[in-house]
Amino acid sequence: MVRDSDSNKKEGTKKESALKKFLKKRSFIYLLCTVVFVVFFVPDMIPSDDLEKKIILNLESDGQKDAWQFVKSYQGKDDNGSNLYDIILTQIKNAYPTENILKHNDTILKISVADIQKQNNVGFYEVNFTFQTYDNIREYIWNVNIVTEEIIPVNTGARKMLNIVDNYD
Repeated sequence: MVRDSDSNKKEGTKKESALKKFLKKRSFIYLLCTVVFVVFFVPDMIPSDDLEKKIILNLESDGQKDAWQFVKSYQGKDDNGSNLYDIILTQIKNAYPTENILKHNDTILKISVADIQKQNNVGFYEVNFTFQTYDNIREYIWNVNIVTEEIIPVNTGARKMLNIVDNYD
C-alpha cells in the first residue's frame, strides 16, 4: 500500500513537471504575443478624449476654412507669441482650475463660419467660436477679412482674447 501512494505522488509530479516544461519552452512566445497585443491593439480599443473630437465644425467652403484657420493661428499684430486658439483654451483651463474641463463629457466646442460678403466687402466672414460646459456657455465672435488678413472682434469676449494675444509675448 505504501508503494501505491508513492507511485501516485510520482505520477502527479510528472504531470506538473510536464506542464512546467511546456510553459518554460513557450513562455517567451506568450510574453512576446502579450506585449505585441498591449502595444499595438489596446491603445486603439481605448476611446480617446481628444479635444479635436469634441469640436463641431460647420465649414463648407474654402473661404470659411481659411477664415477659421486665420482666427485659429492669429498671433497678434507682431505675428509673435501664442496663437488665439491656444490663448482661448488656456483661459478656459484657468477658469476651471480644479477639473480638466476639456476632457469633461459635457464639454462641446462649436465653430461656425458665416459668409457675410454680401453685407460687407469681398472676403468677409463671421467666425463664431462657442465653448459650452456643464454650467457655462462662452461665445466669441470675430469678423475676418481673409483678403487683407484683418480680424475684428464683435463681442466683448472676443475683444478680450484679441487684447491678450496682441499684448502677450
